[in-house]
Amino acid sequence: MKKHNNFFTDKASIKTIDRLRVIYFGIAVLFFFLTEIGRNIYRPYIYSNNINDYGIADSIGNSGGIIVQIFFSLALLNSPRKKVFNVIGFIVIGYILYEILQPYLPRGVFDWKDIYGSLIGGVISLLILFILKKIVKNKVIYEIK
Repeated sequence: MKKHNNFFTDKASIKTIDRLRVIYFGIAVLFFFLTEIGRNIYRPYIYSNNINDYGIADSIGNSGGIIVQIFFSLALLNSPRKKVFNVIGFIVIGYILYEILQPYLPRGVFDWKDIYGSLIGGVISLLILFILKKIVKNKVIYEIK
């Protein structure tokens, strides 16, 4: 029988709900709220008080948004550990390419800080994954037959 795999997940993983999948979803939700707090509270405060935060307020949408996108994608796909890096690489490269294409899009503005933010968000995601690998013992919660 032919085994059906793709670049991001496999048939067995996508049909399984396990601890990591639930944790990935929780991290996506957490970083969504943290990113929105950063965009709606932190950024206006920094701008209105002329504080130099080394571009964090400028790129918080990219750095936080990419973490949300990575963990939401991992929760949807339930990628096996070996394919997690494919998901992260694809999303980080996608964000960077999108930023590079900004000048050619309607109302698009290229900003190096957004590229740095995307890279930093990707690295933070990797660090979170390495920590999860050390502390979480994955266990199947439910499997669709």
